[in-house]
Amino acid sequence: MASRRRKTSFQSVAIYTHNKPAKEKEETKFLEELLVFFESQGVETVHGDVRTVSLLKNKIHLIDDEQSYDLKIGIGGDGTLLKMMRTLQKKDGYLLGINFGSLGFLSELRPRKALEDMKRVFEGDFHVDERMLLKAFVWRKDDRGRKEKIFRAYALNEIVLGHGGLARLTNFHVKANRRVLSTYRSDGLIFSTPTGSTAYSMSLGGPIISPALQCILVHPVAPHTLSHRPIILPPKKVVHVHFEGRSEAISMTIDGQIHFSIKPTDEVSIQTATRKAKFIRMRESHYFKTLRNKLAWGERK
Repeated sequence: MASRRRKTSFQSVAIYTHNKPAKEKEETKFLEELLVFFESQGVETVHGDVRTVSLLKNKIHLIDDEQSYDLKIGIGGDGTLLKMMRTLQKKDGYLLGINFGSLGFLSELRPRKALEDMKRVFEGDFHVDERMLLKAFVWRKDDRGRKEKIFRAYALNEIVLGHGGLARLTNFHVKANRRVLSTYRSDGLIFSTPTGSTAYSMSLGGPIISPALQCILVHPVAPHTLSHRPIILPPKKVVHVHFEGRSEAISMTIDGQIHFSIKPTDEVSIQTATRKAKFIRMRESHYFKTLRNKLAWGERK
């Protein structure tokens, strides 16, 4: 995490906005003010997702999902930032969250002083919080028995294997770097980043992991064997998951937003991604402060 003042040159900006009609008027006013600010700063390109373009009545163009941007802004809650991750490019610059949602664990700015803080951002008065991502592949055999890659996805929080809304025991055969880890007989299996340790895994009693660490958290969902506990693996481990051949279709969920149906004969591999998410943080913010504020961590009522 870098802390010095840095030179910035944001020539291209992409804006993502959540879909909450109750806050439409407030968000539209804020977006209009943002456009004026970007123009005053000499930003050459401002694009938006479908919701943003609609609120601004087509004053800007749609985001090109294959294009890199110097700055990507998520206006909403954490779900908006996770949606933003779906289009993360290798050469993307910084990511910034403005919390118009509820919890906003990943979002940095509050609407009431967001424009004031945005000026600080353009002056380089911020530090960068790099978060690791997980990369998942699904492999399937073709007619000749050769494995081919049929799906790839990146996750900021977690990758979950299970049966969707159904609570059904499945045997997950897990290897780490081709060495047998265990066979988990459980309703599901969570593979989480440190960032995601405060999401689904935490709701099941998993540990909170500082995002300064690089690791993969493996957490079974309702394991049949009580001795199966969450385990933290080194970041260089490549995890391979096989399923029982007689199992029904398995559901893979990425950050609670992308779903992919897996055949019981498929193989899933999960590893630390080489690309990272670079979030802008103001100098007065800190992860431990976020834990205390967002989770009322350690407070007595």
